[in-house]
Amino acid sequence: MLEKWQIESKSNNYTTMKLLYTVKEVFSDDGYLQIDQMKGYKIPLYQRSYKWTAREVQKLLTDINTFDPADEKFYCLQNITIVPDNDLKVFNVVDGQQRLTTLTLLLSYLEEKKLVQHKVTFPKNSIRTETNKFINLEIIQNDFDLTLDWDIFIKQNTNYNHQDIYHLFHAYKAINDWFSSQDILKDNFRKKLLGNVKLIINRIESKNDEEEIFSNLNSKKIPLDGADLFRAILITRAAAEETKKDASIKDIIQLNEKRVKIGWEFDTINNWWSKKDVKSYYKPFSGKTDIVSVDQKLFDHDKHPINLLLSLFSESEGKSSLTLEFLESYNNSALVLYKKLQKLHHTLQDWYKDREIYHFLGFLFVNSSIMFKTIWDKWLASETRDEFKEGLKEIIRKEIFNTEIDFEDPSINWYHDEKKLLIKVLILLDVIYSLDKSQPFMNPVYFTKNSNDIEHIFPQNPEKPRDKKEFLEFLNTNILEEKFDLKDFDKKCLSDQYLQEVENFILKQTNDIKTNSIGNLVLLFSSLNKSIGRKPYSLKRLKVINYHNEGSYIQPHTFRVFVRYFNNHNTEVKELQHWTNHDIEANAAAINKKIRRFFNIN
Repeated sequence: MLEKWQIESKSNNYTTMKLLYTVKEVFSDDGYLQIDQMKGYKIPLYQRSYKWTAREVQKLLTDINTFDPADEKFYCLQNITIVPDNDLKVFNVVDGQQRLTTLTLLLSYLEEKKLVQHKVTFPKNSIRTETNKFINLEIIQNDFDLTLDWDIFIKQNTNYNHQDIYHLFHAYKAINDWFSSQDILKDNFRKKLLGNVKLIINRIESKNDEEEIFSNLNSKKIPLDGADLFRAILITRAAAEETKKDASIKDIIQLNEKRVKIGWEFDTINNWWSKKDVKSYYKPFSGKTDIVSVDQKLFDHDKHPINLLLSLFSESEGKSSLTLEFLESYNNSALVLYKKLQKLHHTLQDWYKDREIYHFLGFLFVNSSIMFKTIWDKWLASETRDEFKEGLKEIIRKEIFNTEIDFEDPSINWYHDEKKLLIKVLILLDVIYSLDKSQPFMNPVYFTKNSNDIEHIFPQNPEKPRDKKEFLEFLNTNILEEKFDLKDFDKKCLSDQYLQEVENFILKQTNDIKTNSIGNLVLLFSSLNKSIGRKPYSLKRLKVINYHNEGSYIQPHTFRVFVRYFNNHNTEVKELQHWTNHDIEANAAAINKKIRRFFNIN
């Protein structure tokens, strides 16, 4: 429906109208109503009756009260959709009557009675006639007795015994109850409400499809999202700015064609951002930059994936978050906004298809605190694509390593002292391997540790006594010529002296094995890791290969380590069945060489 929605006056003055209006501007005679010299807002008969509960009203009051309007921020009370009735000089409210009516009650309570008097009305000579009287007479003029309960009030005013008046009555009492229970100044709340609470006004020029639009809006029950507003601005304003002609028939046709084209292009962009892998890949690029309206995030990445593109666009413009204020800043230059958005979208599509850029950025945004604007500025400043790629590699080096690391250094305990860095290095090795054109692009989920464990190929010395027995069985079977006597282990393990003997034996036999070297550590899917436990290398290797051959994902570096990629024809392999210290050192050396080559370190 949005292609029919217009956010400008019928005079085609596309650049003078705003998207957002404060509560004061919505109700004031010299605010939005002044545009067409309108008297107020009429709730058509096809609208449902007022139905907000006391809980909903008080939640709104709490939200507004806790909202901090610092730095020109505002609270967005979602949208209202209106159609001008130039005969009656009112706007028919297609959507949003609950908000407007609640605001009328609230402003009346806060002594803004003149501002709201007869601004929200219901059709005369209808079942809603008494609703008009109740709002404008009992609430705005007379200030009915708030101590009365509904039954007594109805006995005294039988003509008000209607469902919508029942809800209005209790909503007004809920406002009074809320303020009575709060230690706040009404005047401060009133100023915030008038100046820092805004509504989005969606204006439809044609009355012909008014009820159809109402039906569609209410059957879907989907509140307007920031992406919809963005689309509406592009379709209506950008097209008009690009045309900039007089309102001849030919120019109107040209304008409509331009709107259709922009709408189609926007939908095409949206379809691309709706792809699962695209969403998964680009989500880490943007921080959480949503602003909140009533019970809803206005720019929701999950429901409307194109909002991710909009968030990245706002960040590329130096904004810390995607807000309606940012949207409004392009009020008079929607065409510039449209072209910038297209440029960013096409660039991000290009990055997604480029093997090196895809993997470098996928790794960076998951494994560092780099900001998107930093990368975007680097892209704009780079004279060539290769220069940009080399710049990304340098950023990776600085963000991840800070200082040069010798991966062959036996003194580094990667598992206990450098676990976070270890994970990043292992993932980076997957990235480097995936740069080979014969390999598939990495799935975005594998730029993180995800559901993987850190696997010791040669098992580490366990902490629990029961686990030490299993470890000794492993050593007796696969490693040691001098066996440890496990007879009566279960009884003896209760003795501290015996456990110390066990510990001394294990340390003596494994002291030379660099268990926590990076050459002995890989990432392995959690369930697979648990299934292989402390099995000997030959069985682990077979399990990993079978898992891979069955079509399951094994990290590229992990798979290559298990098949001993670091060996070549000149390497003497003494142990085919067991993983030895020789393998650990050879793998660490291969990692060191690969990382240094990647960063062009001599």
